[in-house]
Amino acid sequence: MMKKYLPILLLPLIYGGAHAADRPMRILIVNDDGCESVGTTSLQEKLAAKGYDVWMVAPSTNQSGVGTAITFKPNKIFDVKKVAEKRYCFPGTPADSVDFGLFGILKDNPPDLVISGVNDGPNTGAAQLNSGTVSAAARAVRYGYPAIAASIGYIFTEEEMKAKWPSTQRYWPDAVNYVVSLVDTLNVGWQPGKVPLPAGSGLSINYPPLDKSAIHGVKVVKNEPHPKPQLAWKILEDGKAQQLMSADAMKPGPAGTDTAWLSEGYITWTPFDGQWNASEYDNQYHKLIIPQSK
Repeated sequence: MMKKYLPILLLPLIYGGAHAADRPMRILIVNDDGCESVGTTSLQEKLAAKGYDVWMVAPSTNQSGVGTAITFKPNKIFDVKKVAEKRYCFPGTPADSVDFGLFGILKDNPPDLVISGVNDGPNTGAAQLNSGTVSAAARAVRYGYPAIAASIGYIFTEEEMKAKWPSTQRYWPDAVNYVVSLVDTLNVGWQPGKVPLPAGSGLSINYPPLDKSAIHGVKVVKNEPHPKPQLAWKILEDGKAQQLMSADAMKPGPAGTDTAWLSEGYITWTPFDGQWNASEYDNQYHKLIIPQSK
């Protein structure tokens, strides 16, 4: 089901930031772009300036595209760097950063909200399959923490790609401000012990790399069910394989999908959970099991 929301959601909200009576909302920020990514460091700074208790743990290096990967090496010593107040560079993956943030730095003071991003590049269609940004948020949700994955899109033209996505760089601060305004909205009426998002859920947001005047509104839309792959392969004469960018990756995607709406100038919201369950198919699988058990 898809819904359209009015462009008023694009405007900065006038709520005063953190205001809970007992303490401010505690937020853990992670990403997959690395701990120096401006989309994450500026988000931390802007939220902290409003009075939120904001902590950041991000990979020491760019870990885009690693999905749900973790470093599984019990007893290994990790060289974690504290690079600023409440800001840590972790030598691992986005999922490692979530785990270290939740069960290391904040194990005695768990966050009320986890935010992954704001990511450099869109996470719609096939990109979600390997996204470290979305995977980090989904991991937090699986642990029971409400989470937001936030990304800014690309304009898929040869010129933008060759110039390293200048529109994305230009409007990245707008995407960060949008997430800050959303947190302010969630903070209205919030109190410690309450969840700021519907229990058991997360939200993936994709913001267009456009001026605010060119953004039409918000679409709440499901993930594209059968996205086209981002990558293609060429088998060489010596038997080696060359990885190529799929031609479909430069196209907006079928009408009505998250990829298409983003390319048409809409902010997309995709609610998700972290359960990887599909209970609506239980009865069908029970019927399949019966013949196998005879």
